[in-house]
This record gives sequence, structure tokens and C-alpha cells, in this order.
Amino acid sequence: MNMRLYFIGLLVLVLCLISIGAQPAIPRQNTNEDQPAQSDQQGKPRDDSGQASQNQGSQNEGSQEQGSPDQPPAGTSSGSQTANGSPTEGPDATQNGATGDQGSKPAQPAQPPQRAAKSASEPKQPRNQIYGLTDTYSVELSPEWRTGGSGEIPPPAVLSPYAPPFHLSGNLVFSDAAHGAILQFATSDNPFIGHDAYWLDTQIHSPSGSGMSLLDFFFYYFFPPSDACIHEVLTTYANADRAPSTGDTPPYMQVYYECPVSDTLSGYYAAQVSSGITFQLTNDGTRVLAPVGNFYVSPMEQIDSGTMTFFIFEAQSTDAVSSEAAERFHLPPNAQGGQPEFFWAIGATSPFPFVADSGRKDNVLLHVAYARIGADTDARAEFLDILHNIRTH
Repeated sequence: MNMRLYFIGLLVLVLCLISIGAQPAIPRQNTNEDQPAQSDQQGKPRDDSGQASQNQGSQNEGSQEQGSPDQPPAGTSSGSQTANGSPTEGPDATQNGATGDQGSKPAQPAQPPQRAAKSASEPKQPRNQIYGLTDTYSVELSPEWRTGGSGEIPPPAVLSPYAPPFHLSGNLVFSDAAHGAILQFATSDNPFIGHDAYWLDTQIHSPSGSGMSLLDFFFYYFFPPSDACIHEVLTTYANADRAPSTGDTPPYMQVYYECPVSDTLSGYYAAQVSSGITFQLTNDGTRVLAPVGNFYVSPMEQIDSGTMTFFIFEAQSTDAVSSEAAERFHLPPNAQGGQPEFFWAIGATSPFPFVADSGRKDNVLLHVAYARIGADTDARAEFLDILHNIRTH
């Protein structure tokens, strides 16, 4: 009996095992943890930035960390989409998307390269200008010089009978207010034919009022009395007095007119040359004297520049610029304490025409006058540089 029951139980156990082994396998349902992988394969394509970010995240944290299907992959962020989906202004935004910045910071607009920005902000330097003086001469000047055009040809008509024996045919005036300088060009006939350089040096260094001194040239031709001064001479009756007797010279009658001075740069230099006009009645007729200031006149200098020869003369005032004068005439800030310097050069095509030459095409003389306050500068070197920039053609 017992043996029968044992075999029946064993048979039942075998049948159960056979029944279980023959049952088909039931597919395992997907869980939320498996769905991101399906979303990657079946959902919308991911942008490159998201793929790059997820790949980097997988390397750093492991591929088992995944989100739910309702959320975008961890590497996809607004910053990366901006880098890939919209134009960028420079390399910084592209670099943020490629390295998987994960959108922690918004994309920053790229700055232009420093060199390009600096180049754009720097203004172009103005170029030198070339000015035609005559059909024969021209000059190249820096952009600081401003032309005042061709004014009235000096000397003033009332002074013309007493001026040195030159007949100017032009007068081109430039000014450089920043440096307190005035530059003038003029042409004239040639009264030096039949003379030489030694005679010229002697005449220019003669006393003021002789008619051929350096200061006479400045007074009549380059820094003459103003129109207001000439008007006062013509319309005002001044008291006459006697000039003091000197040696054999008798005490002549004379009339002095003090010139009004304009508060301009040219007015300042004209006042340094002379403060007024004196008309003197002599046995030889009326003469005009310029009560000039205190000047040191340097020896004459000759230079050759290109195809031209220049004779250069310099007069330096011994009176320094006062603070009142600097303020009144709007002189440069460093002018106070400096001394006004005046230069004059007579030039012509080499050789200088002291001798009449019928075969010479051009007997015209070129005059260059320059006034500068010699404060913290070498005015002579500046003047020579201007002369070297004069060309013949």
C-alpha cells in the first residue's frame, strides 16, 4: 500500500514538471527605466549637441543613469540648442555646444578680436598736403598747417614808398594755432643782381630804419601794422615832437602813432616787431621808422637744398612771453617764458642769381618767413625742414 502511494506521488510530480517546462515564455513588460533607450531609437532625432552632451555624460557618470521618456536627455539644454539652431556671433558659442556645457550658462555674444577693434577705433592719420606756390615752386606741409589764403600783398599802401626795394607778387599765409606758428610764402623780383652774398649779409644786418635791415623786411612785408593801425594813421592827428639829436644829425620833427593790436596770433607777432609807426621829417624828405623791440640778429646762413639755394636770416626777441600775453593772444600752454623767433629765407634755383643771365628762365625770388615761439622746441630745425620740403618743377 505504501509503495503504491509512493509511486503515485512520484508520477504526479513528474507530470507537474513536464507541464511547467512545456509552458511558453511570457514577454517581460517594459519599465520606465527601459523607455529612454526606445525613445532614442524610435522618437524624434536628437540634435548634435544633445548627442555630444549625452555621450560625454555617459563617459563620466555611466550609461545606467537615464531619465524618463517625458524629459529630454540630460545633455540637451537651451544653451546647446542655441549654439546649433541659431547663428552665433563668434567661436565662443560653438565651443560651449561642442563641449557639452549642459546649458548651465546662457550663450554669450562673442567679442570681436582686439586687433580688429583697435584698428577700427583708430582714426586714419591725415596726410601731408602739397601746395603750389608758383608755376615753378611747390611745398609739402604737414596737416597742422591751415591756409589763410592769399591776402593783400604787403606792404600797406601808405607805407609802400618807404619799403625796401622789393615788389612782391604774392603772399600765401599759413598758421598752426596749436604750436603758435605762422608761415608765409611770397615771390618777388630780384634787386640783388650786381651784388654778392657778402653785400647781402651786410645790408640785412644794418640798423633798423636803414631800409634794408632784417627787421625792416619783417615790418613792411611779413608782419606789417594792422589795417586798424593804418586807418588810425590816416584819420588821426597826432602831436609832433622833435627827435633827439645824434651826432651830426639835427633834431628832426616826427610824429608817432601807437598801433592798436588785435588779440590774434598774427597781431601778437606784429606787436613784437613794432608797437607803432613813426613818421620823421628830414632834409631828404619824410622817412618811416618802426620802433622795433629788442632782438638778436644771427649771422647769415647759406644752405643748398635740392636744386635751390637759400640765404637764411634769424632774429630772436630777448623778451620772454608773459602770462598776460599768453592769455590775451591765446598762445599755446607752453608759450609762457618762451622767446619769439623770426626767420626769413630768400631762395632761388641754383646758382643764386646775383649775376644777370639772359638765358636763365626763372629769375623770380622765393621768400619764406616763419614766426614761432621757441618754447620746448627747436624753431630753426623746423624752419629748415620746411625749406627742404620745397620743390622745383
